[in-house]
Amino acid sequence: MTINASTAEHRGKTSPLPAQAQRTAALGLCLGIAVEILFYGHPLGISVFIWAALCVAALLMAARYYGVQAARSSAWLAVPILFFAAMPFLRLEALSVLLSLVATVGLLLLWVRTFRVGDLFAFGWTDFAMSWLLVPLEGWIAPWPVLGTLQQRMLSDRQGRAQAMALLRGVLLAFPILVLLIALLSGADIIFADRVEEALRWLDLERITEWIGRGAVILLSGLFSLGCLVLALRPLDYRRRAGEAGPLVRPFLGFPEATVVLSGVNLVFGLFVAIQFTYLFGGAANITAAGYTYAQYARRGFGELVAVSIISLGLIMALGTWARRETRPHSLWFNGLSGLLVAQMGVILASALQRLLLYENAYGFTRLRTYTHVAILWMAGLFLAILVLLLLGRLRRFVLVAAAAALGFTATLNLLNVDGFIVGRNAARLAQSGELDLSYLLQLSEDAVPALVELGRTAPAEVREALAPELTCWLAQSELRQFSWPSAQLSRLRARAALLGMADQMAGHQVWKDREHGWMVEVEGEGQPCLRQFALTQN
Repeated sequence: MTINASTAEHRGKTSPLPAQAQRTAALGLCLGIAVEILFYGHPLGISVFIWAALCVAALLMAARYYGVQAARSSAWLAVPILFFAAMPFLRLEALSVLLSLVATVGLLLLWVRTFRVGDLFAFGWTDFAMSWLLVPLEGWIAPWPVLGTLQQRMLSDRQGRAQAMALLRGVLLAFPILVLLIALLSGADIIFADRVEEALRWLDLERITEWIGRGAVILLSGLFSLGCLVLALRPLDYRRRAGEAGPLVRPFLGFPEATVVLSGVNLVFGLFVAIQFTYLFGGAANITAAGYTYAQYARRGFGELVAVSIISLGLIMALGTWARRETRPHSLWFNGLSGLLVAQMGVILASALQRLLLYENAYGFTRLRTYTHVAILWMAGLFLAILVLLLLGRLRRFVLVAAAAALGFTATLNLLNVDGFIVGRNAARLAQSGELDLSYLLQLSEDAVPALVELGRTAPAEVREALAPELTCWLAQSELRQFSWPSAQLSRLRARAALLGMADQMAGHQVWKDREHGWMVEVEGEGQPCLRQFALTQN
């Protein structure tokens, strides 16, 4: 693949020049080595950001080799790629890290798909699916033409081929001779025999297996990286995106049928919303008069309300795509009923959020409740977006809005610091109700430690007395946990600094390791198991 005049194109395909193929293959190999160094046997940390930055740099370098420029309409993807890749360095909360990894890889695949064409904003559902499914598959196919070019170059170089074969013959001839001589010399000198035995112990089966595993990681990740580089730099071959000229499935549902469905759903939602205004938004008196406590009323139906919201979103999308609206009055009626449905869904989402708030006031904040809080806000934005797109006749753009909402949800969790937020909200609840589930808070990640330390300074005396030994346990165990540089993580550093800052409150609490009970801490002269037990494996 090249744009040089000396390289011929045939049926939309090109063959790479040997020099270009060699450089691109070298970039792929470097990325493979980087994967082995950064991830093999190491927990995630700064390694994700370094790897993503290397991928971006390698793609830009390969484009320079081929004289190709990234399309401006897709070059901006490098910014969110690096943003989400940095999150595993900043956060340790599991879902935030997982979604950040998914976002990083997903955006990289999109950039590979649109690097030269830059038509991301013309993508529909099918195009996104093809990017995330076909690019990984094509990534294993694409490197072979480049490797074939390198092989042809090596075979055409007779002198180089002769030298390689001579070296191979020399190794095969020398191996049995060296084995025989080493055996004889080992019998002649004890010290030499000890050194040989040490070398053989060093070259044990476990180490050889590890080398094979590391080599496989380098080889496979290098091939896949090369394939992605080749895919990104392939010649421009613009094809109209799936559904761009028109829907893949023509509207087949009549206007009367769509009207009946929307009217029925609106009627059911209207009755439900009326009850919400009467009982939920009307205050506790109406609920208790019906024989329920506020917590009982809040606990029931939250998951069902979220499911109803998702189903309604899909219903509007499906009817907007497949229902025929042949006249202007038909469009006005359809849009009006859809708008009413969106408005009522806004009330239902507000009801779900209110129920969640009631439940949190009764039982406190958890990760799942925090995730749901954030998700409801982004779902509300999706309903507004689909209504606007429906009115504009641009429902095809909804997939872009949905993808942006998913990225926004992921970014919000990371910027919010979920575990720190949970501690802060439960600390506020402690001040109001005097209740705190300390054992749950101590199961959170290091993201929560600075907030826990602050809680240990400001909470009532009984909470401080219960929290201090547990934080002492946390610090003692974290001091023994060692991580290699690819696993460097800012949240761990902040947690350690915060714990060291309250050393005065930890005085008098001794921590030790017991074979039967694990980590123990001294409280009022007696030992008790630490609530948080870390695995102290070194990486």
